[in-house]
Amino acid sequence: MKRSILLIFLTLITASMVFTQDIIDVDKEKYLRKREGYKYPNVIKINTLAIPFNNISLSYERGVLPRFSIEIGVGYKYKGLLPNVFAIEGAIIDARLDEIKGYSIAPEFRYYLKTCEHRLLEGFYASLYFKYAHYKTAAHFDYFPDGLAQEFYKSTIIMGEYGIGIQLGYQLVLWQRLNIDFMFFGPRFSKYHLTYEFDKHVSDEFLNDLTDHLNEIIDRFGLDYEVELKQSGKTDASHSFSFANIRFGISLGFAF
Repeated sequence: MKRSILLIFLTLITASMVFTQDIIDVDKEKYLRKREGYKYPNVIKINTLAIPFNNISLSYERGVLPRFSIEIGVGYKYKGLLPNVFAIEGAIIDARLDEIKGYSIAPEFRYYLKTCEHRLLEGFYASLYFKYAHYKTAAHFDYFPDGLAQEFYKSTIIMGEYGIGIQLGYQLVLWQRLNIDFMFFGPRFSKYHLTYEFDKHVSDEFLNDLTDHLNEIIDRFGLDYEVELKQSGKTDASHSFSFANIRFGISLGFAF
């Protein structure tokens, strides 16, 4: 009888230890899963504020560490015109631009200011981003030189941008899957290069007057730099300049 009671007692203790160990193993597994990363560390987003400007801007963000993520953004501008503020009344050069098209690429490295729970990509963040953009349009110039016959030129204009900036923002996560990314302050410093490819030989007088035309537009905005077109061939001219710009937006995202 005593042996039976002892055997039952030992059996219960053994079973209890096994059951307890199973619970510990399950909790440990859950803990390790949380330590390994968030369930949905990838986010695809679209910038809603870019759409009214005829620009499709998409980005992909991936959490790599509890506070860090990397993001790559791509944009495509499928049409657009310069506003009338760039026109000058009574100028000896009348310029008309076709629709502007182009694309942009922007890699970004984000740091979330507060530890993201299980690498959840949420909260205030600061980031370093780079931008490359390539835009193209066609321009039609009517030139009215003093005392000379009217001239007509057509040119393909290509603009390239190389920029670096910082971004401050807040990303909100709803129901684990829906993300709202508020990019409210993103200044950058960019280097721009403009290339004019004319359909025929251009005179020095036309390039000088075109330079004055562009500088008059720049002075209207109070910017502190001067355009100086440099002719690189009989039909080509170019100009490089630096300019401070800013990025902002509200993106809707889906995590997976």
